[in-house]
Amino acid sequence: MDSFQQLGEQYMRRYADAKMGDDFEQFITQNNEKKSQYEEALRNDKGLTEEWYQPALDVSSWSKITVPGLWSQNELGNVDGAVWFRFEVELPEGVGENESVLNLGMIDDDESTWVNGRFAGETRGHNIHRSYSLPAGVLRKGKNVIAVRVMDTGGDGGLYSNPGELNLVTSAGVYPLAGEWKYKESATDRLFGYVNVSPNYYPSLLYNGMIHPVIQFKIKGAIWYQGENNAGAAYDYRTLFPNMITNWRTKWGYDFPFYWVQLANFMQKQEQPVESQWAELREAQTMTLSLPKTGQAVITDIGEANDIHPRNKQDVGIRLALHALHNDYGRNDLVCNSPVFKEMTVEGNKTIITFDNACGGLEVRNRYGYVEGFAIAGADGIYHWAKAYEKDGKIIVYSDKVSTPVHVRYSWADNPDVNLYNKAGLPATPFRTNGKK
Repeated sequence: MDSFQQLGEQYMRRYADAKMGDDFEQFITQNNEKKSQYEEALRNDKGLTEEWYQPALDVSSWSKITVPGLWSQNELGNVDGAVWFRFEVELPEGVGENESVLNLGMIDDDESTWVNGRFAGETRGHNIHRSYSLPAGVLRKGKNVIAVRVMDTGGDGGLYSNPGELNLVTSAGVYPLAGEWKYKESATDRLFGYVNVSPNYYPSLLYNGMIHPVIQFKIKGAIWYQGENNAGAAYDYRTLFPNMITNWRTKWGYDFPFYWVQLANFMQKQEQPVESQWAELREAQTMTLSLPKTGQAVITDIGEANDIHPRNKQDVGIRLALHALHNDYGRNDLVCNSPVFKEMTVEGNKTIITFDNACGGLEVRNRYGYVEGFAIAGADGIYHWAKAYEKDGKIIVYSDKVSTPVHVRYSWADNPDVNLYNKAGLPATPFRTNGKK
C-alpha cells in the first residue's frame, strides 16, 4: 500500500509533466480526451496497418536500443503501449532449407513476431519464454529481418531475459540476437500525452480511505513493504518515508514500532559497476533508521531478476518477525539487525571496512572466502569491481586498477551479488562511502 504522501508526490510529478495548467478538473477532462485518442490508436495500430514487419521497410529514422533490457532501464523509459522492434541477422546459404527455432526469452507484457515478413507467433503475458518454430523457407541467405511488436499494458515493459536466451537456432548454427536493435513507438501513452492517473493518485485518497478510519484503534506496531514505485525519486523518499512514519505516530498519539523491508534485488545483473536508482532507494530506507523504534529487513539475497515480487515470502516474514520478537516481545537471544557500514580506513591500495551489527562475526558464504559485490574508486570517481576478503572481523577491499582508493560501494546495484552475512544469517546492508548527496 502506498502512503498518501508518496501518492501525492507521484501525482504532482505526473501532473507537472502533463503541463495541463493549474486546474485539476481541467487536467482530468483533457487527460480523458487524450486517453480516448490513445486507445483509438491502439485499436488501429499504424504499425500493423503500415506493415512495419515487412523486411523492405525503411527504418533509417528509427531509434537504436540495446536488447535485452527493461524499458525503465534504457532509452524508452516509463512508457505504456505498442512499440515495434527490428533486428537484422546475416545467415549463410542453405540455412532456410530446414526448420529453425527463434528464441526471444521473456517479454513484458504481450508480443507478436514476424520473420522476413511472415508471422511467427504471439504470446500474451510476461514471465513466459517466447520460442517459435520457423518452417523451412522462412530464412534465407543474407539479411533476415526479425520484427517484434511489444504491447506493454502497465508497469515496465521490454525484452528482458538474459542475453544468452535470445538466439536463432538453425541447421548452420546458433546466432545470438542480443545487441543493438531498432525501435519505434506506434501507439503509446507518451505519444498522446496521456497520463495514467487512477483514483488512487488523488491526494490523500488512500490515507483517508484506509488509514484514517483505523486510527481510533490501538496498534502494537506496523510493518511496511513498499518503495519500488519511488525508485525514480529516491531523494524525495528520504523525506517522504520518515515524514509518513512520524505523521502516523502523531495521529495515533504514540511512537509505535515501525519495521520495513528494504527493496529486494531485481532486474538483470550488470557487467560493470553502474549507477542504480534501486540502490539509492535502499539508501533512503536505511537513512530512515535514524527514527526511533524502527527496523529494516534486508532482502537483497532472496529477490528474483525477472519478478519484482519475490516468491520467497517466508524469509521476508522471518526477518521482519526478528525485529518484533527482539524489540517488542523480550527475545533478547535473537539477532534482528543486518551488518551495517561503520567506517572505512585506507592503507596503501587497500580499504578496510568495519561493520556494526556483526553479531558474533562476519560470515562469507563462498568456498574460497571471496566477498562479492564490492566496487572501489579513486579520486576520479570511476568504479571498478573489487577483490575483497574477511580478516579479523573486517573486510579488506582492493583493486589492481585503483592505486589510491577513495570511495567504496557495496551491493550498489539493482541486482547485486550478495554473500556477506553476520553469524545470524542476515545479509550485509548495501552502502556507499562517498557521502549521501
